[in-house]
Amino acid sequence: MIILLIFLVSLMTLYDYFNLKSSIDNEFANLQNQTEESITAALRLDDSATTVLDDQLNQQMLNGFGVLFAAYNRSGENPADMNLTKIQMTLGEGYDIYIINESGVIVYTTYPLEQGENFQSIPYFYAYLTNVRLSQGFFPDRVVREIPDGRFMKYAYEPTPDHQYIMELGYSPPAFNTTYLILNDRDDIARFVSFNPYITQYRVFDTTGHSTDDDSLPDNVTEANLKQVIASRQTMEIDDPANHTETRYLFVDLKNPRYGSDMSRIVVLTYDTGRVQADLDRLVYVHLLFGGGALLIGCILAYGLSRRMTRPIENIAHDADIIASGNFEHRIGTTDALEFRILEKSINMMVDSLKSATKRLDDEEIFHRDLIDQMPVGIFLKKTDDGTYVFWNQASEKIFERPANDVIGKRDEEIFPPAMAAQIKKEDNDALASRVEIKYKKITSRTLGDRVIHMIIVPIFDSKRCVRYMLGIADDVTDEATTLKRDLIFSITRSDILDQLAIIMTYLERAQLKTTHEEMQMLFDKTIGSVESIKNQIAYERALQNPGVITPRWQSVNQAFAEAIQMLPEHTVDISTGVGKIEIFADPLLPRIFFSLLSLSFRHGGSALSRIRMTAIQSNESLILTYEDDSTGIPTGEKERIFEFGYSHENIVSLFLIRELLGFTGIAIAETGEPGHGVRFEMVVPKGRFREIK
Repeated sequence: MIILLIFLVSLMTLYDYFNLKSSIDNEFANLQNQTEESITAALRLDDSATTVLDDQLNQQMLNGFGVLFAAYNRSGENPADMNLTKIQMTLGEGYDIYIINESGVIVYTTYPLEQGENFQSIPYFYAYLTNVRLSQGFFPDRVVREIPDGRFMKYAYEPTPDHQYIMELGYSPPAFNTTYLILNDRDDIARFVSFNPYITQYRVFDTTGHSTDDDSLPDNVTEANLKQVIASRQTMEIDDPANHTETRYLFVDLKNPRYGSDMSRIVVLTYDTGRVQADLDRLVYVHLLFGGGALLIGCILAYGLSRRMTRPIENIAHDADIIASGNFEHRIGTTDALEFRILEKSINMMVDSLKSATKRLDDEEIFHRDLIDQMPVGIFLKKTDDGTYVFWNQASEKIFERPANDVIGKRDEEIFPPAMAAQIKKEDNDALASRVEIKYKKITSRTLGDRVIHMIIVPIFDSKRCVRYMLGIADDVTDEATTLKRDLIFSITRSDILDQLAIIMTYLERAQLKTTHEEMQMLFDKTIGSVESIKNQIAYERALQNPGVITPRWQSVNQAFAEAIQMLPEHTVDISTGVGKIEIFADPLLPRIFFSLLSLSFRHGGSALSRIRMTAIQSNESLILTYEDDSTGIPTGEKERIFEFGYSHENIVSLFLIRELLGFTGIAIAETGEPGHGVRFEMVVPKGRFREIK
């Protein structure tokens, strides 16, 4: 009310003052607003149009990156070995390629004028490029006009997988520049400025402080003002009473968070204010006394009236504070004013609705909690800010043998041993990085012994896409693992016996074609080795038919390899070991795994096979077991496919079962040999899963 009185009294007091000023001042203000709004609208319209064209080109740019990264991969991920000119020709007319290093410098490009350009001179854009380099995926940018050649270029970025470089594509065909010249904002701004006679000068700058006309820098004073406007991203006005000018730094915010380039503009407009000032000075002092007295009287009256009106509001606010503290039984008190009685009734109805809704939410929360608590799989939830558990259902109590009362409100370090707590922390970090972590985990139960647990760890996000909780789902799959292991034993043995039977049948068929007893006897003797191999394999499988077959144990590598050799048929291949007195914690089927590798060498190597050896070397905290022969080796394109389920090619069968058996105890296997120089399998045994026999 006081502000209203001040306004009214000032308006009455200064009527004569504004009567003289209004015609000129209104014209000045209206033209100023109209000019600046028109300039802003024109810039925004041009920006919207170019944004539409930008979006239409994003898929084309994304397809271009497919070609660029295919060449990058062929070069061994070394930009120096890439033929950028050839790639540019593949992409088509109008494309330029840029490769930016982690220092923000263009180190390779098909556009020589920008070779060596350092983006650290543009801090906000260098920060954007750094974020792109450390991220992954496709990052399109805006169409910008290049200085000084005037080309319109569409840019897009993608980081390399090692995050050392940023691949950048620029696109500017001739028709593209013709289209964007139609959207040129320079002529629009000049036209709007010409309509305002109060403007004596104007210039347009971008967010780097350079003129959009010729890329020049302004004088020191203007440059300092531009830096302040760019930093605050707000329009700034500077008056110069001595020269009767007003300079407006009009900031038009065109920043799009989807893109790295900031297309915002600062239009510097200089207005002549000397026309209105001369006639206004003489009227100021005449009305000051009258206005001051009227304001004093009005403020006294306004204070008394406002106190009478606001007292009921204070009472309502006090009652509302009590309700806001959680007391939904409290009611808003009644007043004499009709308008406030309506407000009181509305607030009381709202409180009743809130109380009813709160009760329904509580009932639904209880129902959901009880439902999850009865699930047959373990479900637990913990907060990411402090790491404390907030939910632990009955199945979790059974699987991990820890009651909910001992877990809720505590962190991993307070519940589990240090090593296990560190492992859980690593699993959580992996889940955050990949959005989900799925793995098999071995735990030791006090009542059931060693158990295999299938774990799923998932981060839960809030409405702001911030990680709020970590959700865990656990299921005891020990019985399923036992069944899988037995199936693997049967499958491997069945495959090897069928191979030996095929050899026996071949020799028997050849023996039928012989005419002398000596020739037939020679072929029959050759079948003895295959029969002996089948006998050894059946005996080995029978020895594993007991409940302990799924339990890993410490085993001598030399002994397991020797048992595998015994299952081979008669041969002349030189087989040796250089492992030493090493034991590894592995599946009981370790001899069967080695036998499968030996069988692969004999089938794949053929008559060229003459030597097989097994060696071991410790690297960092791991043990690397190396199995190699002098056969023809595995083709490069097949090195990973041979571990896929159901793979079969010539004399090579799937090694899926071997990888699965080793994976039960955390041992990784990979084929690292050179094609034409023999097979080479490396088995990496992690820390704590190998030891030296003393």
